[in-house]
Amino acid sequence: MEVREDILRILEIPKILAEFASCVRGELGLSAIGRLRPRGDGKSLEERVALFKSYMSCRDTFGEWPWNSSGCISGLTAEARKSGLLTGEELASVARFLSLAKMTREHLVKHRDAYPLFDSLSRQIRDFSEESDALGVLDDKGNLYDSASPKLAEIRHDLETLRRQIRRSAQNILDNPSLAHMLQERVTAFRNGHFVFLVRQEFVNRFPGTVVDRSGSGSSVYMEPSALVPLNNRLALRVRDEKEEERAILRRLTKVILARERPLSECENVLSDLDLFYGAAEVMAKKRWKLPQYAEKTMFVLQEARHPLLGDAAVPVTIRCGDRFRSLVITGPNTGGKTVVLKTAGVCVYLAWCGLPIPAGEDSVVGNIGSIFADIGDEQSIEQNLSTFSAHVKNIISILEQADRTSLVLLDELGAGTDPQEGAALGIAILDTLTREKGLTLATTHHNPVKQYALTAPGVETASMEFDIESLSPTYRMLLGVPGKSNALLIAGRYGLPQKVLEKARKVLSEREAPVEDLIGELNERKAWLDRAEGEIAALRKSLLEEKKKYDDKMREIESRRDRILSEAERKAASILEKAEESSRKLLKQLEDSAKSAVHRQIRDTSEKVRSERKHLEQNQEKRLLRSGAADDGEFSPSVGTAAQVAGTEIVGTIESIRGNRALLRAGVMKMEVDVKKLLPTKKKPKGAVTPPESFSISPDRVPPSIMVRGMNVDEALPVVERYLDQAMRMGYDQVTVIHGRGEGILRREVHALCSSLNYVASYRLGGPSEGGFGVTVVEFRK
Repeated sequence: MEVREDILRILEIPKILAEFASCVRGELGLSAIGRLRPRGDGKSLEERVALFKSYMSCRDTFGEWPWNSSGCISGLTAEARKSGLLTGEELASVARFLSLAKMTREHLVKHRDAYPLFDSLSRQIRDFSEESDALGVLDDKGNLYDSASPKLAEIRHDLETLRRQIRRSAQNILDNPSLAHMLQERVTAFRNGHFVFLVRQEFVNRFPGTVVDRSGSGSSVYMEPSALVPLNNRLALRVRDEKEEERAILRRLTKVILARERPLSECENVLSDLDLFYGAAEVMAKKRWKLPQYAEKTMFVLQEARHPLLGDAAVPVTIRCGDRFRSLVITGPNTGGKTVVLKTAGVCVYLAWCGLPIPAGEDSVVGNIGSIFADIGDEQSIEQNLSTFSAHVKNIISILEQADRTSLVLLDELGAGTDPQEGAALGIAILDTLTREKGLTLATTHHNPVKQYALTAPGVETASMEFDIESLSPTYRMLLGVPGKSNALLIAGRYGLPQKVLEKARKVLSEREAPVEDLIGELNERKAWLDRAEGEIAALRKSLLEEKKKYDDKMREIESRRDRILSEAERKAASILEKAEESSRKLLKQLEDSAKSAVHRQIRDTSEKVRSERKHLEQNQEKRLLRSGAADDGEFSPSVGTAAQVAGTEIVGTIESIRGNRALLRAGVMKMEVDVKKLLPTKKKPKGAVTPPESFSISPDRVPPSIMVRGMNVDEALPVVERYLDQAMRMGYDQVTVIHGRGEGILRREVHALCSSLNYVASYRLGGPSEGGFGVTVVEFRK
């Protein structure tokens, strides 16, 4: 999309972008807003929006993205390219930037499997570990450590030695009674790179030394004692050496940074965009802005759109164009909100093509709009000797020359500024040309001929800003489908224009225009009636939906009650059958050996019938459970990694694989193949599920005497055991028990290895017969 700078000013885009600027976290986000431009094509826009959605999803799922106080460094590197030197403070800023780049790159790589779009971003952030290591010689404020170079370490060692010597010599002077009384203060001072004393004015000629400076009051002077002159001279030379070495080190570090200037610039762009995404997500959360849908057709539908600069006072309006008509003519009284509608549409389309949320509701759609043009406001120019009408004509000529079939044109007060009849004719011609040959057009007007044209012309729709006749004030609601009355006479009467003047004005209205005004008034009344009827229908539909929901809930309750009754009856029947089978077995034992074979046959027949009947009962119960699960949770689609319950049983496990209509279910140490139709969704925790180590915590004031890590793998268990042993030792336990299970002994060996590496562990052993044997380790602490 292409938008000229003057159009951005007319639409007040810089003020609206301030909403995002107030929500970003720092200079990087402000930089992204400063270079923000609409996307060039639909594909680029869809990729940008998809990336933003991935950012928000990752943030919601895995928590906040890494961040620090880093700012932009492109300005620093640009200046360093000229001077060849970055100060220590500037290099510290670069170090913070590189730290943020590293954290962000690791975050992107960590989650790129779940969010494939992160892969391209992670590749744009290069590996700057060498540069970070090089800047490790600086502290957070940009001061060089002594270890920055061997020479700097030597110089600073010499400086410290000299300062100690100077302090000792200065103390000798302070301890000398013949000199101490001459001093204004019994402390040393540092003036012009030299250690000095503050000497009273009357002793200037008697104190052995040289005057360096005068005090602020003028009653004393700073003097360098003769005894300190050699030491001060050596100190000054070494301080100069220190400055030169520091400057040389900073130049080397600057050269290292400038060698990666282009990759750093690409990295800065990524970090800036991520901070802008943060600001956009905050705007969506705080102001309830939404991301629109995108369409290939040149059109837009803005549901309940609001102009951001009006704040909470904005009245939502639904604006559409391009689906059933290509031009929308908005009419109504002055100060009724017509111009606000034009600007709201322009703002929403612009923000949407920047890949940002818009101040509109759900289900808003923005299509393929290649450019925005606007003629809004009074463009009279004294310097260019242009009248208001001439300025509008010049602007419209430019629009007709540059606009195409994908353009959005916003025209305020079409045909105004000249003779009403000629202006109306010109307005109709302009509107007709734009509708037939160009893109989408939103225009406002007061001219009745333009309203009449809009009512009948193909591809043109009318709308009006609602006006409350009783209060004689606008409501700022837009009514689509009917033109609006200007209501100039009503408003003039409200402000006190004499009735005689108003009567004459009504008589002056031509016979052709008066019926049109009456027709418009009738249409407005009918539109208002239709709106009320639509509201009543919507309320009735809502009531019907609520009644249907109550009916469905009642039917489910009846079905559930019926299933419970049948289940209880079948349970009792199964119990009776089981008792009958048990009686048959007892009867068999009591018979003589000669009759056993005949009875055996009878018992087998009976047992077969019992098994058949039990299977039938289990199938019925299984069907009811499946039906109940589907009713409660909707259709269940088993997938690998989800928890599921086997219908008719208490078995809950995790699905490890699915092949055809068979699923491999793991319930603790047991694995089984189950028909996927027999799996139900469940909120129960699968048997043997292990709490992830990162969520495992032990309250410091409630440390138990034992810990269970059985079922965990080594990587999960060892951090938990180490943290538990540390807390148990601090709580004063003499010994604790680690329950790791028997298994193959791998976890036991790793726990023993951990215990042997902890200096506060006195000894450890396997549990005795009454303590759990090889499945536990008893740990004793040093006292």
